[in-house]
Amino acid sequence: MKIKKSYLIVFLCLISASLLGFTFLRQNNSQTISADNAKIQYTGRFDFANPKQPKFAWTGSQVTFTFEGTFCNLLINNFSEGNDKTGKPNANYFNILINNKLVKVLKIENGKTEYELAKDLPKGKYTVHIFKRTEALVGVCELIGFQIDKNGKALDSPQRPKRKVEFIGDSITCGYGNEGDTKECPFVPETENGMMSYAAIMAQSIAAEYVTTCYSGRGVIQNYDKSKQGTMPELYDLVYPQQNSTQWKFDSWTPDAVFINLGTNDFAHEIPDSTSFVLSYNSLINKIVANYPKAKVFCLAGSMMSGEKLTTIKNYLNQIVSYQLKKGNTKVYFFEMSSQGKLGYGCDWHPNVAQNQQNAKELTAFVKEKMKW
Repeated sequence: MKIKKSYLIVFLCLISASLLGFTFLRQNNSQTISADNAKIQYTGRFDFANPKQPKFAWTGSQVTFTFEGTFCNLLINNFSEGNDKTGKPNANYFNILINNKLVKVLKIENGKTEYELAKDLPKGKYTVHIFKRTEALVGVCELIGFQIDKNGKALDSPQRPKRKVEFIGDSITCGYGNEGDTKECPFVPETENGMMSYAAIMAQSIAAEYVTTCYSGRGVIQNYDKSKQGTMPELYDLVYPQQNSTQWKFDSWTPDAVFINLGTNDFAHEIPDSTSFVLSYNSLINKIVANYPKAKVFCLAGSMMSGEKLTTIKNYLNQIVSYQLKKGNTKVYFFEMSSQGKLGYGCDWHPNVAQNQQNAKELTAFVKEKMKW
């Protein structure tokens, strides 16, 4: 059936007018709270070179926003590269909490900026908390701000926790594949939930503010792919690990305790040289102590190693702690988390949520004792 050209033009004009009217109505009924608004609270490493569009990438990067109104949209850009192991384009995922209740898992994709967080809320006060559950390798994000009611109001965010903890790690600390069903499932971003890693669970159990620098496949002196560049001691200095990142200012946030869970990738193919591993690990501790003189440092083993490799890394870590004690640093501890297996597995043989919960329980008890919390 042929449509007259004049009718088609009128039809397209009506559609365009409708869309323009909808956009005008939405804009007319909302206001944008820019990312540089003082009411917005940031937790983690953010690049504020452009304060209206701060960039971030590490697992557990968090933004908290409290408002008065009936709806809230998130304005954010995503910059992911490559595909996951099933061939789908990579995308970042966020846990969205409102008034401390998880309301949705949000997929943030390249090329899309506006995301609905909540609508048709009873008029009142709400605290929105966004938590980056995927790790830095999945991509960088750039916050633009939030949209709320035109007559709504940005309010002060809740007071920050007094306790502060930092975790330096690899895929285990990222929560890699922890929501996967079996050890055979390939890694995809949607099965990675940093909020259900042992680190985040432990931090929540002791009511501590939690910050991580963790990246899958990275080691102390050698990565999983056997490369020796871009190890975690190198990435630890950066705001985020992508090439255009800047140096992190360590005086901008000071933890009470720092946890290091590294070595699984160094030992992935063979047992690394003792001298090189111990020297590099001690250098990392020395850097932490120099930046945070009052912080206690916890050297962790677990939960993916077993047999001779587990025995060897425990020996190395005990050597490291002994060295630190001899030089007068009495605030360094070794702790072994239980190995996985009995509670099942996540993707690619990684610890699942149940294993992370078990390890968090073990670590919490030890930390409470040493920190007197």
